[in-house]
Amino acid sequence: MDEQPPVILYLPAAVGILTAIGGIRLTVMASQRFDLHEGGVVHQGSRPAAGLRLGRPRGGRVRRARQGRLRRAGAAGAGRLWRETDPGDWSREALEPLAGGGARLVPVAEHERRHAGGREVRGLAFGLPLEGEPARAFRGYAEAIEAAIGPADSAGSHGPTGPWYEPSPDWGAPFLRWRRTGARSLELRATKAGAELCLQPAEPYEEWRHAAFEWDEPSQLPGGFVINALNAANEGLSTPGARRVSRWAALPGLLAPFLRTLPAETYAIGRSVGVTAIGGNRPVLAIRSADRLTVEGWFTYFVPDEGLGWTQRTERTVRLWTLDAGGPGEVDGDGLARHLVEVFKAEKVSMAKLRKVVHGPDGAHTVLIGLGF
Repeated sequence: MDEQPPVILYLPAAVGILTAIGGIRLTVMASQRFDLHEGGVVHQGSRPAAGLRLGRPRGGRVRRARQGRLRRAGAAGAGRLWRETDPGDWSREALEPLAGGGARLVPVAEHERRHAGGREVRGLAFGLPLEGEPARAFRGYAEAIEAAIGPADSAGSHGPTGPWYEPSPDWGAPFLRWRRTGARSLELRATKAGAELCLQPAEPYEEWRHAAFEWDEPSQLPGGFVINALNAANEGLSTPGARRVSRWAALPGLLAPFLRTLPAETYAIGRSVGVTAIGGNRPVLAIRSADRLTVEGWFTYFVPDEGLGWTQRTERTVRLWTLDAGGPGEVDGDGLARHLVEVFKAEKVSMAKLRKVVHGPDGAHTVLIGLGF
């Protein structure tokens, strides 16, 4: 089997982990460079001062050990970036000394200049591999990094259009963001290549997002959802609300990609979200997502087809129908979106009177941007 090319993390540290293909070595060292590859985190530099060699794990133990090493390396990298890295004025001269190993500077593209405040660089990024099922691998990094530097100030999904119009991964676009008011943010996000930790100035991205909602066409808008903690770090942060569509025919195009990736994204960030759709003065549907996506319905006219997965139960004399739409990677977004629109129409809901109540974690403000209503 060909060896995979390494992704290098620059971690100034006195204590590290050295691994080799043949086993695991725990060491104390003075070196500053580590590589991430399929075998784990490999020290590049001085000899280990001391070590303990363990036996080679087998089968699933090899995979779990490797994933554990990757999570620990990601957490260590996040801690260094967030607590100890000084980006100065975000100039190329200030950031280039920090870009050793696997770190890369993210230059300001031409279409980003009006939001960049004269900067040449808008971030310092480290790539992280997602091995196996991507939502599970991402959650492993998320849990390790939150344990290392504290809960994220914002979490959610970028939707099909990621930051700065970059296309999102097919499986979902989860992110966690830590923010220092008016200064900088650290974001863990899914990318086409895996995942990425990016240290970036706070203003350019936040200004771009507002401008995108104000001026862009609906097909180019960021979607997904955002959960903002009600804390001091998010002081002054404003998240644009969702745009409404005015016709039933336009709703499936927005709703389908939102539903298709939602359980993968809520699982990846370790949070749950939900929304109750109100038609006139009564609830019609509730969509909830954590580890799986479920739909609940209170129907007056619509007759559910149990062959499609609807099941019924009674709560305090009220009949409630439930549909298990699937877990990460299992949701038929197009089919489910069309089906929900059929339910709204059967229930005689007017598009003009369709509204929603959003449910998210306590102590946070949750906005479902990509829903369409």
